[in-house]
Amino acid sequence: MRLVWLSHILSSSTPLYGGEKDFRINSHRSIVSGDSCNTAILNLPNHAGTHIDAPYHFLQRGRTLDDYPPDYWIFESPALVSLSVTPGMLITPDDLLKRSLSSAVDIILLKTGFEEKRGCDCYWRNGPGLSSSLAIYLKRLYPQLKAIGIDFISISSLTNREEGRNAHRAFLERDIVLIEDMSLDEIDDTKRLIQIVALPMRFEKADAAPCSVVAWIDES
Repeated sequence: MRLVWLSHILSSSTPLYGGEKDFRINSHRSIVSGDSCNTAILNLPNHAGTHIDAPYHFLQRGRTLDDYPPDYWIFESPALVSLSVTPGMLITPDDLLKRSLSSAVDIILLKTGFEEKRGCDCYWRNGPGLSSSLAIYLKRLYPQLKAIGIDFISISSLTNREEGRNAHRAFLERDIVLIEDMSLDEIDDTKRLIQIVALPMRFEKADAAPCSVVAWIDES
């Protein structure tokens, strides 16, 4: 069994939705400059990098991240679904019809390989997305589902933002949190997922927050 990261490292090159540029990591104190220690100041949107969307992101009365107990973020029945996508494509129930998952699944990771384009503007400009109908389909089949994770920047494709908004609402009103901009290149169909832990940064009334995600995998 091996432990792997499923979240990207935050850096000044982290792509942001819509091509935003308001992410900065500035040195605050520096030993090289004569200070007694090294420190930094971070300026970043709460949707930067690998992050979790809570219901409050689109639902005024929805739960915020600080409303969840700590054990919510431990996923004991994870599933990986590998999909082939094209830029701007919306993933619908038809794309998952032939996938057989455990009825107890509590998190589904959709691996599309689109993270290979993360260093290109096309990553945020032409990323795939999820359809609102997918939320209805998955919650009906998998009532224990707590989260969906994706390896592209957002479930809302910039080429179809209205459906993206509808998809956010559809998942979040069913209390399925969204883990966007994940790093899934360490896992594939030959590796069995044992457990996933996704820990969001904790701050008051968070509609979303960067998170660290790890998974235990069985390669035998």
